[in-house]
Amino acid sequence: MRTTRGRLGFAPAVCCVAVAAVCLVAGPAQAASSVYPATGGTFTGGPQGWEVTEASCNAGPLCTASGGYDGTAGNPPGSFAANTTIALNLGTLFKSTVVLRSPDFTVTSAGDGTLHLDRQFAAGSLIDLAPQLTYSVVLLDRTAGSKSEPLTETLANNPAFIGKDHAVTLKQGHRYAISITAETSSTVVGSSLLSGATSARFDNVAVTVESSGNGGGAGSLTNSQLTSLIQAGGLIGPAIHKGNKVTVKAKCPAKVGRACRISLQGMLSKRKAATTKRNAKVAQGKTRKFVLKVKPKARKRVAKAKRLLFKETVKAGKARATVYRRLKLVHKDR
Repeated sequence: MRTTRGRLGFAPAVCCVAVAAVCLVAGPAQAASSVYPATGGTFTGGPQGWEVTEASCNAGPLCTASGGYDGTAGNPPGSFAANTTIALNLGTLFKSTVVLRSPDFTVTSAGDGTLHLDRQFAAGSLIDLAPQLTYSVVLLDRTAGSKSEPLTETLANNPAFIGKDHAVTLKQGHRYAISITAETSSTVVGSSLLSGATSARFDNVAVTVESSGNGGGAGSLTNSQLTSLIQAGGLIGPAIHKGNKVTVKAKCPAKVGRACRISLQGMLSKRKAATTKRNAKVAQGKTRKFVLKVKPKARKRVAKAKRLLFKETVKAGKARATVYRRLKLVHKDR
């Protein structure tokens, strides 16, 4: 009798597995996301193959243009910078040009994509000259010998890292590179006694491509791909501080391909927590509010802070990502 029941119990189980397999095969095609370059342009720990291909300034020896890896600043720290240094006795307007370029990468699947970067412009001690940054980002198609329409923006002193996106289309099998041209110029002629430096910094520079295919989606995401997606569209600022609570919005990007399990916590530093941790499941493409309780020992610092660091850990399928991002903190008690 036991043997009979065991056999009867086993047969439905096999049928269920078979039906599930048929459903998976017959299911609709899902979108798979790929990130280029493979590092996601995070500049974590180094330049990740990026280089400076041009650096010049029109003001002769009194103006120096340079660029390279900057491990002190970023979102989180680690970025690639275009710098302009002005010496004493410069009594005219200046304009410097620095060109930054990614390593080449070959696209394995075609599709429409999004070019993302976080950018910052620090005027430093030259702020009296009202310097401005005009940068343009293009996608170089090495195979076809062409380039995409650029993402272009002009901004003045802007110490925060802010994300920008631009639509691009990539072709399968083509070899590409990302090129950033940063032009820094003064708009006011200052005293010849003024000297200093400006820095235009870029972080999380990458292209995310979504292509159609069976069996894609979050199951095919790598940790680095999920990291890039979360950096591009995970947290939504500003964060709101009221009483002893901080409220912040977190999104599960649609390109992840499935629901996200998100863990969020406010931080005084990467090792010191400012708030309690909250966990929640967020549907694909949806946004959820997280209410975090400020820890007693951190209340004074949070009450005075203009920005707050957040640690976000996201799980989607087998992929896992942890990113840090500073958001503007709005105090509603004031």
